[in-house]
Amino acid sequence: MKFLVTKLFVVSLLLVAAATSVADPAVTQLLSLGRMDEAVSVLSNRDDAESLNLLSRAYFAMEQWDDAVKSGERAVSLEPGNANYHLWLAREYGRKAGDSNPLAAAGLARKAKNEFERAVQLDPASVPARVDLAQYYTEAPAIMGGGLDKAREQAEQVAKYDLAKSHLILARVAEKEKQYGEAESQLRAGIKAAKNPADAWLQLAAFYRDRGRLDDMQNAVRSAVTEPGKPAESYFDAGKELYLGSRDFPGAADYLQKYLSSGQLVEGAPAFRAHYLLGQLDEKMGNRQAAALEYQASLSLASGFVPARKALSHVQ
Repeated sequence: MKFLVTKLFVVSLLLVAAATSVADPAVTQLLSLGRMDEAVSVLSNRDDAESLNLLSRAYFAMEQWDDAVKSGERAVSLEPGNANYHLWLAREYGRKAGDSNPLAAAGLARKAKNEFERAVQLDPASVPARVDLAQYYTEAPAIMGGGLDKAREQAEQVAKYDLAKSHLILARVAEKEKQYGEAESQLRAGIKAAKNPADAWLQLAAFYRDRGRLDDMQNAVRSAVTEPGKPAESYFDAGKELYLGSRDFPGAADYLQKYLSSGQLVEGAPAFRAHYLLGQLDEKMGNRQAAALEYQASLSLASGFVPARKALSHVQ
């Protein structure tokens, strides 16, 4: 169950920016900058639906799933017709399931499915909601409402709005069926169709990493960062891919530093996570002192981010 849930919601993190509300620019800027402690401080004394949704997202970013679900549920209860709030609650249920025992995880995964489906019902044109729902259908067993035909149906709908994301769904379906050649073809078709080819290249890089094709992964990352007009978060995702693939740690660190200095930070790639990844890379490269400084930088923005706190304890 934990593997299923983890894989289900990886794609969510890539779609965070696309589903972000802009009703409270001051607070959404804090989320984009990764200043989670400040965001929580500002939002904790508010009880309107928008503030509760933003608060849930701050907790979500820091992997505080219980608090994220509590705030997300409250936001939905106050404004049940808001598709974005249902989408975020679905993600929060899913990630909480990953840290739960199998019985509780099954119930939370079903709740996530229901919330994804409700988000799509309320906003049929929401590509992030349909992509996440398709990922659920791809990974979940039939007894929990999964099904590859259901995922393909979502791909058909997504194609009306974003052809590249439709190819991504079909690639994940093919991968689930162990049709790896077809999956690669779909991902390459997504690159050709994408408005943001850098992101599509990074999806291909992740596929290669999962398949153990690490040279191809590294080449795909290189293609992503050389795309003209790419968003700054492509550097964050490029650094993360190289870290996860255990390739070119200095290059990965350079990409993360470029992201942090870009002035174009986004909620889906918060600064505190970039500092945490830099700390992980410094550890891999044997520089524990530099790693400690990065973990401290991460915690200065998000003191509740437990992975950074544990990592700092390890290197001190």
